[in-house]
Amino acid sequence: MVDFILDLTGYTSDTSLQEARLLEPAMGQGDFLVPAIERLFAAYSRVPTEGRRGVVEDLGNCIKAVELHCASYIQACELVRQALHGQGLNAREATELCGRWLQQGDFLLLPLEQNFTHAIGNPPYVRQELIPDVLMAEYRRRFHTIYDRADLYIPFIERSLSLLVHGGRLGFICADRWMKNR
Repeated sequence: MVDFILDLTGYTSDTSLQEARLLEPAMGQGDFLVPAIERLFAAYSRVPTEGRRGVVEDLGNCIKAVELHCASYIQACELVRQALHGQGLNAREATELCGRWLQQGDFLLLPLEQNFTHAIGNPPYVRQELIPDVLMAEYRRRFHTIYDRADLYIPFIERSLSLLVHGGRLGFICADRWMKNR
């Protein structure tokens, strides 16, 4: 499924992914990140050596992945570090890229730049009744799509679309319930 979504959004290793910016708003334990990193490094391997400044400088802004839950964030960090070591990066480079790429926090509340070319992932499915009233009020204030009985994945779609550049692509795993809701 992950490869299918990456392919559908055009995040493929035969393109210049080092020039793309990938957003993963709910990275969980990193299931989308490892295949995306593999594709990014496959694309980067085609860049002539004389055209490179260094892996951290060249790829440091290529990915932004966010996770709310601390335990999942820590697991994803370790998985990404391992994937980067597998790509030949040393510990310093892997740690620095993890620091640039991965962020713990609430995607719906974090300030983020609006220049992503791709947004991919599996947004959270949380019924509004399970969200504290104060937090739900803030979400409603920020996102016009979260009304009636909208699930939390709805504002994830809204926010991700708003962060894409013109012509950017979004590919999420999601239920078809959104087509039946108001």
